[in-house]
Amino acid sequence: MTTARIRSPATPGIVAGADPSLRWLRRLAWLCAALVLAITSLSASLRLAKAGIGCAPWPACYGAAQQALLAPPAAGDEAAQAPASTTLDAVRSAHRVLAVATLFLILVMGAACRHARRARAEWWALLAVTLFLAALGPWSARSALPAVALGNLLGGFAMLALSVRLAAPRRWAVTPVVRAWLWAAAVALLAQIVLGGLASTTGSILSCDGLADCWRAAAGQGWAALDPWRLPGSAAGAPVQWLHRVATGAVLLLALPLAWRLRRIDAWGAGVLAAALLALAVLGPVMVGAGFAFSLTLAHNQLAAIALAALARWL
Repeated sequence: MTTARIRSPATPGIVAGADPSLRWLRRLAWLCAALVLAITSLSASLRLAKAGIGCAPWPACYGAAQQALLAPPAAGDEAAQAPASTTLDAVRSAHRVLAVATLFLILVMGAACRHARRARAEWWALLAVTLFLAALGPWSARSALPAVALGNLLGGFAMLALSVRLAAPRRWAVTPVVRAWLWAAAVALLAQIVLGGLASTTGSILSCDGLADCWRAAAGQGWAALDPWRLPGSAAGAPVQWLHRVATGAVLLLALPLAWRLRRIDAWGAGVLAAALLALAVLGPVMVGAGFAFSLTLAHNQLAAIALAALARWL
């Protein structure tokens, strides 16, 4: 299996130096990617806090914030939660400021890519996802549905991937076999991300321990927890955890050899992909052993975003 070290016919007009406006587009796209990574970090902080990860006393408080959306807490409980609410309000405000700045930056990027057809198409996709997330925003704070949280999660990851594609377009074609391999790895990684999002938003992360234990628990629970339109706590979550672990193994088996293959034509991109995947593989067990510490869970989320962006650049 080989890859061809040639200019890719799929990316006309995006080669550095072809047009000064395209050089500006790449710089602005890198800035956009940095802003989106910060936004996804803030969004993940809000999502994980709403799920109850990092609450005190752990794990007795797990899921309490989601239940509060369904049944508002008593006056005494609201007073106890005031410091945490103040912190979350600050995070939410920062999230909104960065989101507005990112939208403005994306509009500026539109002028820089007006002469490149592929870049223009990806810019439109980036703008569409941004507007979708803006419309979804008002629902996020007051909805306990996993589907809403997943919409935010996947939308933010899509924005990061599109920003990286605009900032660092691939310049080499790949063989059909490698392209199929890329798609298989991307589908596996996307499944892992969706299942991880479901695990946190459905209150499933403490439902079982280890692959064998999750399989035994899942066999007796059914698969209703995979429905993102069910409210948290309405279905046991071991199937989500079991599938998430299986998807993690599939991602490593598919994407690590792929990164090794791609190193010959793009050492930097392949290195980022491999480093993110290896860090995810190490961080997963550490995160479980540490009782799902908030900082480790947040880092797990961001590493998945970086891995998906690195992989999506080649699709």
